[in-house]
Amino acid sequence: MNYPFAALVGQEAMRLALLLAATDPGLSVLLQGEKGSAKTTAARALAELLPEGAPFVNLPIGTGEERLLGGLDLEKALAGQPALKPGLLSQAHGGVLYIDEVNLLAPHLTDALLDVVVSGVGRLEREGFSLEYPARFVLLASMNPEEGRLRPQLYDRFALKVTVAGLKDPAERAEALRRRLAFEADPVGFREAWAEAQSALRTQLAEARARLGGLTLPQELLQEISARVAALGVGSLRADLALAKAARALAAWDGRDGVAWEQVAVVWPLVLPESPSPTPPTPPSAPPPPPEDHPPSERVFAPKTPPHPLRLEAPPLPQGHSQPSPRGPAVRAIPEEGPVRLELRASLLHAAARGAHRIERQDLHARVEAGREGRRLLLVVDASGSLGAQARMAWAKGALLQLLEEGLEEVGLIVFRGSEARLALPFTRDLEAARRALEHLPTGGRTPLAAALALALTHLDGRTRLVLVTDGRANVPHQGGDPWDEALALARRISSPAVVLDVEGGPHPLGRARLLAQAMGAQYARLDDLNDHTVLLRLEGAP
Repeated sequence: MNYPFAALVGQEAMRLALLLAATDPGLSVLLQGEKGSAKTTAARALAELLPEGAPFVNLPIGTGEERLLGGLDLEKALAGQPALKPGLLSQAHGGVLYIDEVNLLAPHLTDALLDVVVSGVGRLEREGFSLEYPARFVLLASMNPEEGRLRPQLYDRFALKVTVAGLKDPAERAEALRRRLAFEADPVGFREAWAEAQSALRTQLAEARARLGGLTLPQELLQEISARVAALGVGSLRADLALAKAARALAAWDGRDGVAWEQVAVVWPLVLPESPSPTPPTPPSAPPPPPEDHPPSERVFAPKTPPHPLRLEAPPLPQGHSQPSPRGPAVRAIPEEGPVRLELRASLLHAAARGAHRIERQDLHARVEAGREGRRLLLVVDASGSLGAQARMAWAKGALLQLLEEGLEEVGLIVFRGSEARLALPFTRDLEAARRALEHLPTGGRTPLAAALALALTHLDGRTRLVLVTDGRANVPHQGGDPWDEALALARRISSPAVVLDVEGGPHPLGRARLLAQAMGAQYARLDDLNDHTVLLRLEGAP
């Protein structure tokens, strides 16, 4: 039984954002805040204000693409009637789709989800079939920034962003506590006590939705919004659109007959929380000239000069790796009687090989895509004593932090020096956590290269790429053998996509870093030749 929306205490910005999104479902909402700040309670409560029968769909973090967007209807396919069936986005149509911990959702699923939110239509293409279904719902997402930040390009896609904190006012805290205890003691009686207030909110929302379509923003107001946003250096039009839609929704909620700057000023902190609230526009001294005589000037943004990082030549992929498609991840088929996503071609071929005229369960193959579960990069850096150790560590820190800013899902760092290798930064997507972990990394001592490769092997899997920064020298045995022979043997066991960045200097190089790269089937380059950290995002053969 849900807590009534009308009974929420405080949190005015959150309540306003949710009501605006309920008025115009095109306004997606991101709630950011610590645990226990009523984010989930408010999201569930909002669904009860929507028209009767409106669904509330809670999207699990582990949801796959097939469950989210839809896929082949397996039962109909086995009956000889191939058909597609929509997924959770279709089930949320007309209601609320709620994603808790959206920062932990796979990036490609978030991209697909937000595309549907903008269009209101889900589109599905599988195995030569296509399907369109309505998917217009209120998108609510919440996250705790301490558990990792949302990628900037995804953060920008949410129209309204609210930072939710615990109640600070003692009187509000006491009232929230009193209401919560009353609800837990008698949920039915508590809801009955708030039924009238709930009904009033539900009626106001229905009227706002009906009024929304008849409201338009005056041309001068649109120009004022665009001028203010452009002055902030924002290139995307998403902020302009969000301000216009949110102001219109607020006018509809307040029962206004038109939209004015007053509404824009109220919703500004919800759309652009990082920028200061705007001052009211100065009234024009004279009416503006007709637009046909003086068309508005066109603002031209010069494109940034793209970087030209060194392209690393890729050796042949080691045996057992799938070759990625230029249009997406590598795809393979595996036999499975109850596949989540059917690989139709492999299933048909299996049936044909048996001489059968129709697919049966014994023929079914699942479609498996490499890298869909999220990419990771493991950086292994030599921190032993040499003239270039400090420079190597500075480069490693800069590389990891820039990769996090560029949106790589997870990065980790192993450093080796003295007599051991250690995981200095466990896999993370949290930029601030990475900054703290990388603040103090000592250098100096001997070079336990074999220990570093052994530790790296314990963290490598099908979605993890390895970058080894070393000169190839090894002078600390791992299991009592020759340090170099042990390192070379461990390198041969590495089959993950990898690159070796050579830091060897001096007039008589040994070339051992290149030998390590050959043993791993990895790419090879000299660290001094790189001019862009983001080259690590474009490794050939990466998942």
